[in-house]
Amino acid sequence: MKKAENSKRSFLKKMAAAVGFVTAAGYLRNLLPTRAESIQAINENCVRDENKQKQAWLQKQWEPMTDSDKKQMLDEIIKSHDNYRA
Repeated sequence: MKKAENSKRSFLKKMAAAVGFVTAAGYLRNLLPTRAESIQAINENCVRDENKQKQAWLQKQWEPMTDSDKKQMLDEIIKSHDNYRA
């Protein structure tokens, strides 16, 4: 008699877990955007970012670096690299 109750009980537990899993999967599917929508959103964001970067570049006033500025920057990079390796 106990085996019959245990098998029914274990079957019902497994069924309840399966129903819960399917319900949760369906709920998450509704929350998360579909792949096509997410790819489209990513592409739109990239285009917006690219346009913002172009505008920022166009608005800058550029001055050529002097040789001493170039040397100073190179020295800082080398020093930073040496400190990182140490």
